[in-house]
Amino acid sequence: MRVKSFFRSIGKVIVTKEIFENKNLLRLLYKYFLVGMLIRLILLPFFFQRDLLSTYQRAAQTVFGGNLGSDFQQFIINSIHSIYLFIIKSILPIVGEYSEILLQTDTWSSWVNFISSENVFIVISLFKVLYLIFDILCMFLVMRLLFDDEPEKKLKVFKLWVLNPFVIFILYIFARHDIIGIFLTLVALLLAKYKRKYWAIFVLALAVAARFFPMMILPILIFYLADKKKDYIILFSAGISGLIAVEIFSYFYFGRSVIFSLINTQHFNYILSSKLELVIHDRIFIFIAVYIIIILSYLHIRKKTFDIFLNYCAIIYLMYVSICYFHPQYLLWVVPFLILIFVRKKVLYRYHWVQFALLMVILIYWGDLVTKFVLAPIDPKYFIYLTGPIPIINRFYSPSKFVNIFRSVFTGVSLWMIYLIYKENKNISLENSINNNKK
Repeated sequence: MRVKSFFRSIGKVIVTKEIFENKNLLRLLYKYFLVGMLIRLILLPFFFQRDLLSTYQRAAQTVFGGNLGSDFQQFIINSIHSIYLFIIKSILPIVGEYSEILLQTDTWSSWVNFISSENVFIVISLFKVLYLIFDILCMFLVMRLLFDDEPEKKLKVFKLWVLNPFVIFILYIFARHDIIGIFLTLVALLLAKYKRKYWAIFVLALAVAARFFPMMILPILIFYLADKKKDYIILFSAGISGLIAVEIFSYFYFGRSVIFSLINTQHFNYILSSKLELVIHDRIFIFIAVYIIIILSYLHIRKKTFDIFLNYCAIIYLMYVSICYFHPQYLLWVVPFLILIFVRKKVLYRYHWVQFALLMVILIYWGDLVTKFVLAPIDPKYFIYLTGPIPIINRFYSPSKFVNIFRSVFTGVSLWMIYLIYKENKNISLENSINNNKK
């Protein structure tokens, strides 16, 4: 009986008490989970984008070469991959046999040797299992953010994550590690929900140190959590503490500044990519200007409820991919916030699928690397020498114009989604005002 009671308690913690005690809902949760896992396991061995190999090559420099600074700009992410690589190579000798390929400095040769190797499907699967672990953690975290005492809606959130096209594509076909930073961000948001404000900020600071994107929602999280004037200073200091800690460690251990190194990379320039040229050297960076408007808009909301805060997170990330240059994996950051909105506003879910369809065309922009080469492990010779989409399109029309037409449609759809979310915020604020007046 004690063992049964123990596992019941664990079940309630994992899937929430309301769902666990409702047999119909629990059965549906098992169904969604098993279908989602089946899709993930089918895709796990066969597809990956070149960056997956690069990530593990940097980890291999740490594990096999003892070089802790192989990726000092993403020290936390590299450390997690290095620890994981050390564990799997200690358990499974087959991974250790790939050390020579992983330590190759020529990117083309290492990629060709990797996809042509005998056990490539096993190793790809093992590499992506790390993301599967964080994916599973996220699917059970995101359902806890909203809809307390509404288990049916919580289950919908779970379903929308498990079967989300962006989650499946980015993690199991594209194979990118952003899910690690998203996991830390969700933990911070869950802490914020229960007003554990200092813990929430410290965890988000860790997320910022792992990946830059959580920095975008840091200001509105501070505005949501701050109760007194001194809280703004304390919470802001705590929020940037993660980045400062990494900067200090990088400066003393590697002798280099990680912050200025990141600022000078092309990735930071993506934020500045959309701009208005004025006179001579004068220009306006559009995203920064719009971002300030979004922050000020949130600041002027009288009743800053948690659901409105989450909606503003969605607006920020949607605005970024709407008007800035982005990589496909950046879209994963908006997914946790959007699926919470989908439960209340189903029409947005349709636009989400339109976004995904448009992304499949926009991928052409990056050429063979993110199109036919993603399929290369299945048959290396065939997919390497297969004519890519750009030469085919070029026979009829300019590939850049073709892709940018779809990119413009993507921007239009995303901006419309932002407008609908803004209207949803107005409705929530109105409902809150009516409820307060009744009290």
